[in-house]
Amino acid sequence: MKSLVVYVTHKGNTRIVADAIGEVLGKHGPAEVIPADEAPPVIGPDVDLLVVGGPTEGHGMTPEQRAYLDRLEAPTVRGRAAAAFDTRINWPRLLSGSAADGIAKRLREMGARVIEPVGSFIVNAEPTLLTGELERAREWATDVAVEVAPVPV
Repeated sequence: MKSLVVYVTHKGNTRIVADAIGEVLGKHGPAEVIPADEAPPVIGPDVDLLVVGGPTEGHGMTPEQRAYLDRLEAPTVRGRAAAAFDTRINWPRLLSGSAADGIAKRLREMGARVIEPVGSFIVNAEPTLLTGELERAREWATDVAVEVAPVPV
């Protein structure tokens, strides 16, 4: 399984999470982790899984996340497995919002097969990742990988 993890980060937390996700996905095949502003608008036919993530700001996606999804060519996403994640403040989801929800919605609109649930990894007000969040990100990535390419029993 080949994976592409595309992320936006402002404070570095989302990059750390993206790297952890890429590390796990790399155990299932080649995995590339790349900032959204360097990511190609065309997803190659050899990519089995597209993962997109970024920080939650203003209850949703950042302008950079929207820009990446706007330039992503829908025909290259259609039918492909995809997953979405975010980093967000440690508030109830109703109050903080979620970039991952918006990312997943956009990927679905492009025809991707979005793996649920989306991942949300929590930061404090500084912002730094809370203890245990990287492990949660690794577990989430493992679940996504198994959903896309189940291990034979």
